[in-house]
Amino acid sequence: MPYFENDIYLYFKKEIEDSANAKIDKLKKEIEETKNKNLKHIEDEVRDTVNKVIDTELNEINVDFSATMNRIKTNAHQEIIKKKQGLMDSIIAEVKQRLMVFVETKQYEKSMRELIKRIEVEFCGDNFLFRIRKNDAVLEKLITTEYTKKYQLEKVESIEIGGFIGICTQKGILTDQTIDNKLEEARIKFYENSKLAIKQ
Repeated sequence: MPYFENDIYLYFKKEIEDSANAKIDKLKKEIEETKNKNLKHIEDEVRDTVNKVIDTELNEINVDFSATMNRIKTNAHQEIIKKKQGLMDSIIAEVKQRLMVFVETKQYEKSMRELIKRIEVEFCGDNFLFRIRKNDAVLEKLITTEYTKKYQLEKVESIEIGGFIGICTQKGILTDQTIDNKLEEARIKFYENSKLAIKQ
């Protein structure tokens, strides 16, 4: 069966990119400001110290300076890791909220209707199992009114947004057409391509 890519995927792909670009720009600015502030602080501290000490204390100053630099680098690195993770989490949470609104729209209903019809014609014979999100009234109604072959309907908590997992029991084939799965795939692709990968 062709991979399910339609207006749902394009919808949250655009939301991810728009939100990410704004937050990445803000994060870059914060990181640059923090770096400049730390560098100025270090330069001022070193200049004052060097001006006050005698030559015999220079080695001790260098040791202290190196320790300070290492500590600042470590702290800054840990802060960047936290900010990157926070940025990723906030982007995904924002897109998820928008998708929760999307699954109540006519566009979602239309997409699911077309997918159910395609599943019915192309994917399986009888005994198809639909797993849907609890309280997904739109999808439940579509399945009961549009799907004409023999089926079972199971409501599960593992689906949080929408769409369905379909199992053709006759052929032993499973298809994951949940928005949750599409969002996770988009999250992984976005994470890999956004230069937000966290390096320990």
